[in-house]
Amino acid sequence: MSNKQKSLYDILGVKSTDSSTDIKKAYLKLARIHHPDKGGDPEQFKEICNASEILTDEKKRRIYDETGMTDGQLPENNGFPSGFTFPFEVNFNDLFGGMFGNPQVGPQRGPIRKNKKPQPAVQTIPLTLEQFYLGHQFDIHINRQSFCVQCEHTGAKSKELCKQCNGAGSITQVVQMGPMTMHTVGPCLGCQGKGEHVLEICNTCTGTGFIHEKRNLSVKIIPGTKSQETFIFPEVCSDNPAFERPGDVHIVISENYNDPAFKDFKRTGDQFQHLETAVTISLSESLLGCTVRLDNHPGYDEGLFIKIPPASFQNDKYCLNNCGMPLPGNIGKYGDLFVTIHVSIKPNERALLKSQGSDILSSLFKDNIRTLDCSEDEIHSELFLCK
Repeated sequence: MSNKQKSLYDILGVKSTDSSTDIKKAYLKLARIHHPDKGGDPEQFKEICNASEILTDEKKRRIYDETGMTDGQLPENNGFPSGFTFPFEVNFNDLFGGMFGNPQVGPQRGPIRKNKKPQPAVQTIPLTLEQFYLGHQFDIHINRQSFCVQCEHTGAKSKELCKQCNGAGSITQVVQMGPMTMHTVGPCLGCQGKGEHVLEICNTCTGTGFIHEKRNLSVKIIPGTKSQETFIFPEVCSDNPAFERPGDVHIVISENYNDPAFKDFKRTGDQFQHLETAVTISLSESLLGCTVRLDNHPGYDEGLFIKIPPASFQNDKYCLNNCGMPLPGNIGKYGDLFVTIHVSIKPNERALLKSQGSDILSSLFKDNIRTLDCSEDEIHSELFLCK
């Protein structure tokens, strides 16, 4: 070996005692620096590849260590003549983990397949019971980005094909790696893989490819509309290059549980046309009947007055026709109002009933009281009220 000629170990900057793993690491480090796509010298890169190809092969490295012969002087290489060209391309971007960029961004791969439409944008709007009852209307103002028609979303008023890659967006180079001739494919650095250069930006979109516009979404709630009703506004979201069409907007209306009316009334029925509520009355009112006022009913500003009949007891349920929610599409027709009775017995009512009620009620209900055949001594009367 000539004194002026560098050894394969010197080319890679390793020692003859280094392992194959150390040599591979040194090769990859140098390849990142001296690859032609990164501005390196092709001849130097060829030397680096040749050195690595020999020194990482156990058989070739042993022959080189014993004879000092390089790969060009080896009689055979794995059964292939020296200088054999493989009929396939090697993508160095894949080989080195993408360190040379993304070759798929260029036009050589063909148009990127787009999805049809993104998922809809969903907005929930809470409404009061009165708004559901009387109907409601509101507007939503949105700012959206749409593709600039003037420049077809390119952002360029004029452009030209990249002369380095002829509009392909990628560059193919032939690299000799020992006995193999490989075709490397990497993105064109001159156009960043786009295949073209912008000469003059579009004045309409100032080079962004988008224009800004305002849209107004008007939502009309008819009386009696159900909660969770969804109003769909097709394709009013911003344009997105990854999709063929812009997304939809879904406006969902819901019950506003901060509204006191929803604490007093509940919507029921197959069309949510009925209202349910509960009324608490005393024992006296339960026995004799009374008039109560229901507040927060959306159809009665001054309150809804109803007559509770005498002898109304715990969990009795009454129905008041046509006092529920409006039926959508049926002017003048309403659901029903259902009132459940809760009886709360006050201490003074209980004491009064024990002291005087028995005599007053005896003439009315004496015949309905059960009798048993037993003596007074057999009856346990020491009951007390649990609290």
